[in-house]
Amino acid sequence: MNKYFYCIIIFFFLLISCNKKETVVCSLEFRTINIKVNGKLLNNFFTIRKSTGDTIIIDNSTGFSTNYYPVLNDNFQPLLLNKTEAFEFFGIINDSVVIKESFLIKADACHIDYVSGNTEITL
Repeated sequence: MNKYFYCIIIFFFLLISCNKKETVVCSLEFRTINIKVNGKLLNNFFTIRKSTGDTIIIDNSTGFSTNYYPVLNDNFQPLLLNKTEAFEFFGIINDSVVIKESFLIKADACHIDYVSGNTEITL
């Protein structure tokens, strides 16, 4: 009787452990991937998500610095969850494209992460 009882207990522990979902604890940090532009200030800027062609315009009124421009931020984490995607940043001065930089950006369960791309440009 004791042998069967222990087997049943072990079976239930195994069954319960298989149904547990992984718990993820995220920080409250809000990440933004920026590009630093030395020299001139941009009149306009935007990012293109290459997989869809969507234009992404991120508000730059954070007051962080006038020569840092956001490429992408954590608002897009759900769209990139467990993927790496290509993005292209465009910087414009007087209706002319002066910056065209490619980026690879990925996301985990919490945040976006920079993978590659030139994060500093001198005009």
